[in-house]
Amino acid sequence: AGRVRAALRRRPVPAAAALCLLSFAGLWAAQRAAEVSMIDLMVYRAEGWTVRTGGDLYAMRATHAELPATYPPFAALLFVPLTWVGTGTMRTVATAGNLALLVALVHLSLRLLDRAGPSGELRGPARPAAVLLVSALAVWCEPVWTTLRYGQVNLLLAVLVLWDLTRRPGHRWAGAGIGLAAGIKLTPGLFALFLARRTPLSTAQEPRALRD
Repeated sequence: AGRVRAALRRRPVPAAAALCLLSFAGLWAAQRAAEVSMIDLMVYRAEGWTVRTGGDLYAMRATHAELPATYPPFAALLFVPLTWVGTGTMRTVATAGNLALLVALVHLSLRLLDRAGPSGELRGPARPAAVLLVSALAVWCEPVWTTLRYGQVNLLLAVLVLWDLTRRPGHRWAGAGIGLAAGIKLTPGLFALFLARRTPLSTAQEPRALRD
């Protein structure tokens, strides 16, 4: 523990990156040992295949559990690329993608906190190191573990919503992330109401980290 703390003080980003990769590798190994089903990902693939073959999306049933399609048709269009690769490759890419999205989620969460005023303690190398360390811990939290276990799109939706919420009010792309997320799953559309009610801030009032 002492060596880890010393490494984090001397070279915070490389040390944090190593810990994050070690944590992610541990989770990947644990999920492989548990033979996780990634059943939701298999349903997404079936939805994409149904669109690709011109079938009835909402009459489709997938996996041994006979699960139906529950997302909007737009989501099924986005799932078509899942049919271009084998299931093994799809599972690997989905897991790696979700781990990358987790890091993005932590980064955007810290950026959202900057709206209340940047923290001097998280400037410079301390910021990416904090992102990596929090990601290393967050991957073992139940919501993240479950998302990875079933191959769900929750992290993608959260990143799209947070990307919007960290834009400055009046940004020309404001609402794009929430709109895309709502096209995949209807629930994130509720954040559009929050976005519409935000009080515009002048550029001078915004933290520098939020300016584009």
